[in-house]
Amino acid sequence: MEHASTEELIDYADGQISGTAKEILDHHLLICSECAELKEEFEDLFLQLRTDATYEPPADLVHWGISLFQPLAQPSTGEKLRKLVATLVFDTFDQPMLAGVRHVGTAARQLLFRAGDIDVDVKIESVESDERITLVGQVLATSSKFLENTPVKLESHGITRFRTMTNLVGEFSFDEVPKDTYHLSVDLPEGQVTLFCVHRGNS
Repeated sequence: MEHASTEELIDYADGQISGTAKEILDHHLLICSECAELKEEFEDLFLQLRTDATYEPPADLVHWGISLFQPLAQPSTGEKLRKLVATLVFDTFDQPMLAGVRHVGTAARQLLFRAGDIDVDVKIESVESDERITLVGQVLATSSKFLENTPVKLESHGITRFRTMTNLVGEFSFDEVPKDTYHLSVDLPEGQVTLFCVHRGNS
């Protein structure tokens, strides 16, 4: 038997489900003791949140709530990932165009970032017809060592929107993603390197 989702049970306990959806869930809760028990726990949680006048919720409720999402929120090592901020050392937008050189369309933007002994080379190309960008790059150590199978992410408004892995020579690519404000980050064994912001329209 398929269980009700956590979101459905939370909405039910909070009185956010009505009509046919509520009738279906009512019937399911009559025959599924596991979902009924979880629904009662959510109802108790909402009751205590509404009636508890203290600033902090009870510690046991906090730990119970965290445990629901612990597998998604924590790195597999159990250790907090150290944040490393990279420095921009080169940007073609800061370089004047050579005299007599013409360019048709939007020029690609080339950037080079450095965090300790790690270099990240990034190129951003704009696809103006549908408001998208293509972002390619390479991650390597200053000792010319390529960093393969390294996770690379594009985050927007605190949420990971796109993710990929570097190949054998440390290259990665995000093809035709919607223009937005992104943070590009690389997950290394020594920590997560946050590289830069790609703002809508700056490529």
